[in-house]
Amino acid sequence: MRSKRRKKIKLTKVAKIICSITIITITLFALTFHHTNENLAEETHEIKEEENYTLKIDYPVLASKDIEEEVTTYITEKKNDFLTTAEELKDITSTKLDLSITYTLTSLFDYQALRINIYSYTGGAHYIKEEKSYYFNPKTGEEIDLTHFLVDETKLEELSDLAYYYIIKYYQDNNLEYDEEWIKEGTSTDIKNFTNFNFSENGLEIFFALYQVGPHSDGEISITIPEKKLKGIIKEEYLSIEEEKVDVITPPKRDLSKFVGKKLLAFTFDDGPSDGPTNTLLDNLDKYDARVTFFVLGSRVNTYQNSLKRAYEMGNLIGSHTYSHLNLFKLGDYDIMKEINNTNDAIEKIIGIRPDKLRAPYGNTNEHIREISNMYSILWDIDTEDWKYKDAEKIKENIVAHAHDGAIILLHDIYTTSVEGALLAMEELQDEYAFVTIDEMIELKGITLDKNKTYFNF
Repeated sequence: MRSKRRKKIKLTKVAKIICSITIITITLFALTFHHTNENLAEETHEIKEEENYTLKIDYPVLASKDIEEEVTTYITEKKNDFLTTAEELKDITSTKLDLSITYTLTSLFDYQALRINIYSYTGGAHYIKEEKSYYFNPKTGEEIDLTHFLVDETKLEELSDLAYYYIIKYYQDNNLEYDEEWIKEGTSTDIKNFTNFNFSENGLEIFFALYQVGPHSDGEISITIPEKKLKGIIKEEYLSIEEEKVDVITPPKRDLSKFVGKKLLAFTFDDGPSDGPTNTLLDNLDKYDARVTFFVLGSRVNTYQNSLKRAYEMGNLIGSHTYSHLNLFKLGDYDIMKEINNTNDAIEKIIGIRPDKLRAPYGNTNEHIREISNMYSILWDIDTEDWKYKDAEKIKENIVAHAHDGAIILLHDIYTTSVEGALLAMEELQDEYAFVTIDEMIELKGITLDKNKTYFNF
């Protein structure tokens, strides 16, 4: 049986040219093509390699024509800028330039988040990275930004403070040097500072571009703000993670109508809670139909949590006196926020609520501290100097001599003599005055507090 021999197919010059053109056309089509994807209308890939540069671009062609046009215009501008630079450097340098444009498209609740990443190398030690994010409704084409997810636009200020806090924390946790002013600028209340974000199961992720909060060597930094910190800032429908369950104590609310016509005094106690003195005070408040305000130290809250719970359960008001009783004038913004946040966290873990009243140690507060604390600033106008005298009778006389309607009295429930002096004063003043918390006084006097002010009396 004879074997069959295959004949060679000889191509003419014309056929070879046609074949070459066909191969090139197929190759180019393979390098620049569209395909469908369930998250977008179409996707475009472009690859080009020349002697002095390479270029690779992936970008989506979206169903929303307005967003598509915006994205395409942006990418085209970046591409053209790169090609212009490549042409200018063509005869100047032998270094091969490179442009890479990629993207990610993810769902974000009822919206989609498109992030464009651009890496360009035109010489030097490293690539230059740029990024731009778009957030939009895939059905309507409506474009949104982070303010869409905020309770209202004023909450951007609180979010800015949190971003600053967590950026500093990132640097400190990683033992890195940082420039506080640089970080302040990069986290200021300009919405352009918050154009790259995402919601995850851990909270709100914010991505900061190169050079936004630090030098190039620090890279692109991202932080996650825990969801529990976003209550009252982000709309509730975008907060879904179950928090650690804390038994929220609901203290009794007094009928304040019985105090109408009486003068009001607010006894306030700093530096606690404690065991003996605090509980001695609580044991005796009902004798004078009294409730008081405690400005507690976060560092003492866990140790004396039973006293704190008891005080709150009785209907007394709990405020913050910071964590470590440091002079806030001597601290940077991050440490001020840490003193306040750590205290509020400690209080919330025990009684289920975060205080909104702050008494700065030594009374040292100002406009800037009030702004970053985002709390109501409460000081005093009767200073008993109980810490100095430690004499119950002298403390009582000081209170009685200076008592007036709307007064706020400063005491400390870490001293037995301070508690004794306060109770002696209540005994003497009970016929003329009602003894109320700061909140009760505010309600009785019909006052609306302002976080931009400091209150010494009412």
